[in-house]
Amino acid sequence: MRVIFKAYTKCRYNYTAEKSDIKGPCIILCNHTTTLDPFFVSLSFKMPLYFFASDDIFNIRGISPIIRYLVAPIPKSKSKADMNAVRISLKVLKEGGAVAIFPEGNRTLSGRQWEMTDAVAKLVKLSKVPLVLYNIRGGYGTDPRWGLKLRKGKMRGAVVRVMQPQEYKELDTAALFDTICKELEVYDPDSGVKFKSRRRAENVERVLYMCPHCLAVSSIKSRKSGFACSACGKRWEYTEDLHISPNDKFDAVDKWHDWEKQRVAELVRGGDGRLFYDGNIKFYESVRLKRKRKLDGRAVAADRDGITVIGKKGETRFAFGETDGFTILGKRKFNVYYGGKTFQVKGDKKFCPLKYLHLYEEVNNV
Repeated sequence: MRVIFKAYTKCRYNYTAEKSDIKGPCIILCNHTTTLDPFFVSLSFKMPLYFFASDDIFNIRGISPIIRYLVAPIPKSKSKADMNAVRISLKVLKEGGAVAIFPEGNRTLSGRQWEMTDAVAKLVKLSKVPLVLYNIRGGYGTDPRWGLKLRKGKMRGAVVRVMQPQEYKELDTAALFDTICKELEVYDPDSGVKFKSRRRAENVERVLYMCPHCLAVSSIKSRKSGFACSACGKRWEYTEDLHISPNDKFDAVDKWHDWEKQRVAELVRGGDGRLFYDGNIKFYESVRLKRKRKLDGRAVAADRDGITVIGKKGETRFAFGETDGFTILGKRKFNVYYGGKTFQVKGDKKFCPLKYLHLYEEVNNV
């Protein structure tokens, strides 16, 4: 399918993959910006790549069996240590294969690198195989995670550095992890490339959930290339060079996003009471590598102590102090790992799971 995807990605995304003659065994690490990143990376290599993949893609009716058959991804639980994934990847490497990982674990929402842990550096040192560092540029501009439609711009993927085992052997885990973070950092707003679309701002409220002028929550509403606060009436435009105009508070999404995290910290310190609420949600229990089971849930609310799913027959409470983990998936879902089980909340098209993640991270000092 390589020839088909090369033509498709060039036509649809204006994507160019720089060829590499690297062969396995090796570990390939890449930044994560779009849904099709695994395909973009694969086009640079002649060998098949075994990607770490979220448990969630193994729960899709009709599609998951096809994914397993075609690419045999390595299942990995998000926001949790997963020794089974490590074991499988080491087995693949021992057999001469190549393992590809997006260390951020999540597609960036702000345009900046998602928070990573040093677990990937530990895996590299344990593997003792070449480390290949790969960049995808233009992905956030072309297909932002929060967006609705693709933009016309330019994308490119290429290997930026190869580290042999003897090179990183002398580095401690912290130093190797710092190198990985620096080499994988890609920030499209500084590229100078324009990404054109008449609907380029639509659904930006999936990441910009709080107004910096009146401090209202869930008040941002987007339409075409602009967005506004429904509470105070303030308006902005999302420009073709990925900036915010007028620049009266923040000139880019990532700066607004960082302010929101600080504001959530202030809300947590401010006292008790409901902080967030969203209706029109669906609630599931996700069984690993199997279909999800629908549960009773119509709305979700959060305070500084936890999250409550409100159903027709009652409520389900997830206390932050007893939660094993929390992550967002796709554009409008989040998972709660609680009591050895995985629960999922899925919202409507404008749903912003990010604010719940920010709250969880602030309370648990993640």
